[in-house]
Amino acid sequence: MATAVLGILISPVVEVAKCLFVPLQIRIGYILNYQGNVDDLKTQTAELMRMRDSIKRDVDEARRRGEAINDDCIHWLTKVDGVELDLQMLDSHLGEGKNKCSDPCHPNLSTRYMLGKTAAKMVKLVLELQRDAKSISVSRPGPVPSIEMMPTSDFKAFESTKSAMMEILAALNRDENRIIGVYGMGGVGKTSLMKELAKQAKGRRIFDEVVIATVSQNPNQHKIQSEIAEGLGLRLIEESASIRALRLAARLKQERRVLLILDDVWERLELALVGIPSVEDHNGCKIAITTRSLDVCSEMDCDTNIMVQVLSEQDSWDLFKKVSGNVVDSPDLQDVAKQVAKECGGLPIALVTLGRVLKNKELSIWLDAAKALRLSIPVNIKGMHEKVFSCLQLSFDQAQSEEEKLCFLYCSMYPEDYDVQIEDLVRYSIGEGLFPDMETVDEARSRMRSIISNLKASCLILQSSKEGCIKMHDVFRDLAISIATSNDYSFMVKASTGLEEWPKKKYVMRMSLIDNEFRSLPSEADYPELVLLLLQNNRKLRVIPDDFFAGMTALQVLDLSHIPYVEAIPKSISCLTNLKALNIENNHIRDISALGELKSLEILSLRRSSFALFPEQLGQLTNLRLLDLTGSQIGIIPSKVISRLSRLEELYMWQSYSMWEVQESQSEGRATLAEVLYLERINSLYIHISKCNCLTEDITSRWRNLKKFHIHIGDGLSWQHTTRTRIMSFNIPDQDTVVHKPVADWAKRLVEATEELFLSQWKELWSLEQLQAGSLMSVKSLHIQRCGLRNGFSSTMLDRIGHLRELSFLNCSNLGEIFVSTGSDPAKDVLPRLTTMYLQDLPSLKTIWKGVAPSVCFESLIDVKVKYCMQLKSLFSSALAEALKHLESLEVSNCVSMKTLISKPFDEIQAGLMSWNTNSINTEAASLGFEGTKTLFPRLRSLHLIHLKNLTSLTETGILLDCPSLEQLAVIACPGLKKLPFEPQSLLRVNQIRADRKWFEDLEWDNGRTKLHLQKCLIDTSEA
Repeated sequence: MATAVLGILISPVVEVAKCLFVPLQIRIGYILNYQGNVDDLKTQTAELMRMRDSIKRDVDEARRRGEAINDDCIHWLTKVDGVELDLQMLDSHLGEGKNKCSDPCHPNLSTRYMLGKTAAKMVKLVLELQRDAKSISVSRPGPVPSIEMMPTSDFKAFESTKSAMMEILAALNRDENRIIGVYGMGGVGKTSLMKELAKQAKGRRIFDEVVIATVSQNPNQHKIQSEIAEGLGLRLIEESASIRALRLAARLKQERRVLLILDDVWERLELALVGIPSVEDHNGCKIAITTRSLDVCSEMDCDTNIMVQVLSEQDSWDLFKKVSGNVVDSPDLQDVAKQVAKECGGLPIALVTLGRVLKNKELSIWLDAAKALRLSIPVNIKGMHEKVFSCLQLSFDQAQSEEEKLCFLYCSMYPEDYDVQIEDLVRYSIGEGLFPDMETVDEARSRMRSIISNLKASCLILQSSKEGCIKMHDVFRDLAISIATSNDYSFMVKASTGLEEWPKKKYVMRMSLIDNEFRSLPSEADYPELVLLLLQNNRKLRVIPDDFFAGMTALQVLDLSHIPYVEAIPKSISCLTNLKALNIENNHIRDISALGELKSLEILSLRRSSFALFPEQLGQLTNLRLLDLTGSQIGIIPSKVISRLSRLEELYMWQSYSMWEVQESQSEGRATLAEVLYLERINSLYIHISKCNCLTEDITSRWRNLKKFHIHIGDGLSWQHTTRTRIMSFNIPDQDTVVHKPVADWAKRLVEATEELFLSQWKELWSLEQLQAGSLMSVKSLHIQRCGLRNGFSSTMLDRIGHLRELSFLNCSNLGEIFVSTGSDPAKDVLPRLTTMYLQDLPSLKTIWKGVAPSVCFESLIDVKVKYCMQLKSLFSSALAEALKHLESLEVSNCVSMKTLISKPFDEIQAGLMSWNTNSINTEAASLGFEGTKTLFPRLRSLHLIHLKNLTSLTETGILLDCPSLEQLAVIACPGLKKLPFEPQSLLRVNQIRADRKWFEDLEWDNGRTKLHLQKCLIDTSEA
């Protein structure tokens, strides 16, 4: 029992002793083995440092490869660096305690304990780090660099680039735009612009991801997919194009807003095949393409297209100076440097290339470069061919046909900055047989316009500000000349180069010597292969030697226009048996009978020339297809000359000859209208006929063949500019009584086919019914002045003018109403295409519409001007005003009887009703005695009321008008108008009001806020 009790008491004591002894043993071990622990630590740490150095080398190599270092590796290296630091501290303690610990008689037990314990713990940590090192993964493939890190040092923010960038960003922000087309000529800076735009779009968080991929002239689908995938951090390891596309599409759909920039697109790219989702699959994915061709934008179904323009002259100079250095501002260099920069035509690639090439060069080299550019031979300048022309020629090489390329080269034959007439190109190309499959001249013209459209879309040529013309960019002209003068095309282009002597080059097929300083030409020029020769604008040339053309028997196109001192055609012109196109315009050659020998001639232009007699010999030109005598002074055209031109398709005699007889029996040897109208192939006729009796004479004609005509009958007419192709005009003098007879069938049929009709001075024309035309449905523009009309259009006429778009009545003293309706169907759509109406000086006009206006009419009317209509008391009835939903501009001036713009029709007054819905009468209007507020003219932007002394209101009923689009208001000399009868919110949208300040201040105002707003927009007309 005692033993058991003793066991119970001793066991806990023993266990406690054990627990106390183990830590004591460990602590004693730290003291006894401190040196071994320290040595072991140094050994293991040295191994750890070796492992660390190896991993650091791996890290450095991974970073050089652009890989990302794993966090575990970075953390391990940090811990090892900490161990190394701890070991250094331990070494310092060892040095301090060395003497204390090494004395065998009096060892410092506490120091040994501390050092031994620290070393043991550090050994344990070092061993753990060594084990971890064996499983560490140093790196992984690096993330795709952010688009914001992309260098764009070649981008310069100039006005044109800033403008284009703002347009592109605005287009990308519009929900309806999914694909944006950015186009412009090669070298204009599209790629640099889009790189900068990509950085801004990502930096401003417009898109979550922005990716750029280059498509190039020969697109590689695999490469494009890879570029997009890499930009998104996606690895495409599959070889199958369809699988890659599916994976790419799935990755794109993960982004809520993503912008793909497809750079350098030359033809349609099937987005679905690449893996770019459609808008139905992902409406947050937007695409911007860059291209040199507007046609590619169309092929890619772009929702909006933005052109990147060349730099302005100032921006060009700033860029050029930045590249070439401020030394160009020195007095010696500035003039020539500015000349060089100007020759680059605002094209950045040329400015940068030349700026770098000429930087720090001597003045003589600058002068040589300027001369080379002026003479269009910049290939002599280092870098221009390799860097500029090689870039631009890609656009030329992409031309769709050899015809297109040749037309581009044709444009280079003119002087720099020249407005090239498209019609000249048409006639030259016919002469050279460029379009052999085109049966008519007009078909060739259409083909040329198509080519011009393609060249403009490809930015190879530019639109001129002059109608019917195009221009070439200076650098593209230099490129064209470089190509044209090669052996492939054999051009010689010396236009406007100051030549005084004939050039010596012999083998040449096309020669342009336009606008030079020749005073004489060689007696015989031997050019057996020459097919085209342009000599126009050599104004100092006095004579062309008789034998000059003898050695040019292959010549097909010749231009001798604007050589004022040459008075005779050289005899050797008869040697040009292959000549197809001849221009002799604006000259003083009196005798052109020698041209009758040119039996192959198809195009002959004698515009603005002068000769007393049109020679009978020209009747021998039986292959002639086009004869242009526009603006020429011709004394007599003999009969049966024009009629012998059996293949004539186009005859242009506007503002030249007008003394046509009607029939041969009346002709007395003069040409007749009958022989012109009976030409078998005639399809274009521009002619003036002074004798009005032709209107009532039956003439056998082929009027159905006429596709284009400008026919004027009567006295001279001040011709208005027009783009219509089928025009007739009548200017009938007072003394001509022949017009009382019925109009002949040929004239009626042409009126029915006319697009634009002018009627002037026809005092005996009481009604348009007198024209006896079955229909005026083809008439789009009708202009009537100084005629005897009593009304404009009767109910029956309204059905026959459905295509009318422009209408003007001027100085018709008897005109009482414009439109007359007698029981018309109120639902009938009347004049649905009419956009402009101009009424002026109509002293008898009492109403624009007499009778009940249909509920649907004038639905396209945009612009109305009414001036000097002295009896007009109101402009529109309420029903008519209700129909004008597209009216944008209304001007009423000098109508002294006008009291209101909008009247209440008699039938509405009688019934006591208004056709308008006035349920929305506001309290303010009702308290003022107004019937309510009505939204009228919802698109009206501009309203001008000028010199209307009796005008008291805009509506007879006093209703307030709400014109929600009104921006400009002019009220001048309208003293009876005491209040602006507009709903206040309408006036708050006005941004300009022109009026006399005193009249403005005296107006009655119900809303102070409205007056305050308009005061800020007021332009005081009393100060004008």
